[in-house]
Amino acid sequence: MRIGLGAPADGVRGVGVGAVINLFKNDSWLSLRPDGRPAERIAIGWNWDAAGTTLHLKLRPGVYFHDGSLLTPDIAARALRKTARENGGAFTSVTSVSPSGDDAVDIHLKERNAFILTELAGAMVVKPEDENVGTGPFKLDSQDEDGGVLSAFPKYYRGSPALAGVTVTNYPTQRKAWAAMMRGDIDMLYEVSRDAADFVEAEKTVRSYTFERPYYIPLVFNVRHPLLKNPEVRRAIDQAVDREAIVRDGMAGRGKPADGPISPQNWAYSPPPVPVAFNPAEARLRLQKLAGAKLVSASGDAAKLTFTCLVFANDPRFERLASVVQKQLADVGIDMKLQPVPQKDLIHRVGAGEFDAYLFEASGRALNRVYEFWHYSDGGFNNTGYRSADEVLDRIRGTLSDDATIRKDVAALQRVLHEDPPAAFLTWPVTSRAVSRRFDVAPEPNRDILANVWQWRVAAAGQQAAR
Repeated sequence: MRIGLGAPADGVRGVGVGAVINLFKNDSWLSLRPDGRPAERIAIGWNWDAAGTTLHLKLRPGVYFHDGSLLTPDIAARALRKTARENGGAFTSVTSVSPSGDDAVDIHLKERNAFILTELAGAMVVKPEDENVGTGPFKLDSQDEDGGVLSAFPKYYRGSPALAGVTVTNYPTQRKAWAAMMRGDIDMLYEVSRDAADFVEAEKTVRSYTFERPYYIPLVFNVRHPLLKNPEVRRAIDQAVDREAIVRDGMAGRGKPADGPISPQNWAYSPPPVPVAFNPAEARLRLQKLAGAKLVSASGDAAKLTFTCLVFANDPRFERLASVVQKQLADVGIDMKLQPVPQKDLIHRVGAGEFDAYLFEASGRALNRVYEFWHYSDGGFNNTGYRSADEVLDRIRGTLSDDATIRKDVAALQRVLHEDPPAAFLTWPVTSRAVSRRFDVAPEPNRDILANVWQWRVAAAGQQAAR
């Protein structure tokens, strides 16, 4: 299986080729269901002690690393200690990890932190001494910045893959990746661009698989900004945004309007009590009242609402969406200047708090990601100065297994984010992957097809011709 993706050359580690290769090379300790609940993977059971500060994790038997060694509790404990040292999020609560009998490990925490379970769904099981040695269906043969080659791992615990191997190749743009597929150089287009979606879906030699990504796109505010620090200003921006038009004109219809950072598919999701409605007249009225009350700039002078928004450079997904938002805000008298920057520069500036606003993509499938993004942290990625949601986010993090309480607190979180918005939550993108009809993919409804690549196989000649 030859996979092509189109990604700019100025990306950062963990995005692009490396991230795609990890999908095939590695397995996680737990998996995450579409509703955001953890499910078994390398670990097949878990329970908390009475204090809620020790998590007992039972390991699946018969799991082998790519070097042929067996995953044991001792190796698992060492791997988890290394993961906890090198990662943030819920792992900062981990004080130690110890083997427990012949088939388990105990993760000890300094505080109650329910998010350790969903954090384990994103943590890869790799050999402590070599991160290139995983437990996934394909083992890494070679890798560089332009791609990688993997071969089937016959001792994979769920069964030997039907495909002999996977090759990943990066192209500078999605257009060039699609051209490679039309030439027969690749068998799968990792992501179909919005502009090309209709064309790709009409192509008879490939099949498209569409799904809603568990990511949302927010227009994030720096609440330290002299004008954006006023919640009324942020509410006005929220009302000036027409999310339906953004999906239609900025995303070619491939998305859904967002009402917050929690996916509607999440088991604890609660819609805002009063959904944000597109109301430019009310937005203008709010801004007029603020101007009458001497809405001022940093210099102390009366100011038109003007701010700069950072967007990814050379990424048409964000550039077009940003242009649509810019026009909508201009219609109510807000001047949002767009500043395209390379991805790694945007990430640096956001972490340093050196921005007025920015457009980004953030995960909303699991509550731990919502916590990490919107809870105030001096050293966090999203350095906005926003603190209004901290109390309710801390309550959610500390609740281990009381579903009713978590749902209640998630509803409270939605109210806070509505009344004092840290961002204008815009859309949930919908994306597609395209695969040559020479392959039998066996997709699951509304799931990313890459979740079961180890089960893909070359279709029989008769099946290929019939498709």
